[in-house]
Amino acid sequence: MAPPPRDEPRSCEADTLTRVSLTLALSAAVLWGVGDFCGGLATRRSPLLTVLLFSHLLGLVGMIAASLLLGGSVTAGDLLLGAIGGIAGALGVAMLYRSLSVGLMTLIAPVTGVIAAGLPVIVGILILPERLSITTVTGILVALAAVGLLGGAPASVAARIDPVHLALAVGAGIGFAGFYIALSRTSGDAGLWPLVAARCASVTMFGLATVAGRHVPRTNRPGGALILAAGLFDVTANALYVVAVHGGVLSIVAVLVSLYPGATIACALILLRERLQATQIAGVAAALVAVVLISLR
Repeated sequence: MAPPPRDEPRSCEADTLTRVSLTLALSAAVLWGVGDFCGGLATRRSPLLTVLLFSHLLGLVGMIAASLLLGGSVTAGDLLLGAIGGIAGALGVAMLYRSLSVGLMTLIAPVTGVIAAGLPVIVGILILPERLSITTVTGILVALAAVGLLGGAPASVAARIDPVHLALAVGAGIGFAGFYIALSRTSGDAGLWPLVAARCASVTMFGLATVAGRHVPRTNRPGGALILAAGLFDVTANALYVVAVHGGVLSIVAVLVSLYPGATIACALILLRERLQATQIAGVAAALVAVVLISLR
């Protein structure tokens, strides 16, 4: 019997890292989806700037504590990329929360999700470049379709999308994509410190907006609890994403985390008694198929 190839242990290790990366990416998607649900409800009880400022401030405190615990060797370039990603992501969250506060999730999610997933795929394949198998490419395409289906809205509602809401959707998607791409280019040795820079940038931006608008942050107890939950879920998802993308492939990880609308819809079904539309059922099925295909890479 011929001896096994000498690189077999390395291949097994790579497969293990890939599976861990996929698991972390899906976990980040769930946490981001739940966090967006909490943030959307919070903006119905508290001013948008209050929700954004407090949730990101809480996230900053948590991320500093986690970074001090885990350590890492960070460079100025890592911090700069983190800050750029933080500003892009913060703008995306602001536009998404704005849309959620007026009940437009079913209109915004398809456009936002597809752009957030699609742009990193383009960057990963055309610019980096990343080599993907036919099975993986098929899985990515199915996942992109799933993202759109998960936010499907009735035709009578979709027909009323105005240019402002469309701009919010496109802007939020570009912002999330910018966050995904910027954080993927940081060093794996930097730990979570790039996320500290990201949170510092977003807190500074929201703080300046609060001062410039002479806004007085205020909320009630239920709103405060939702803001706390949104901040904790969001910052944990950010950390999982960074670990996942450093152990995987940007074009795959970004697509998987962009399935976050599924978790938001699940929360709405369970807690708000909303009904799942036929397109969203198809989206859930497509998402499951996509995960399987991507896992078989």
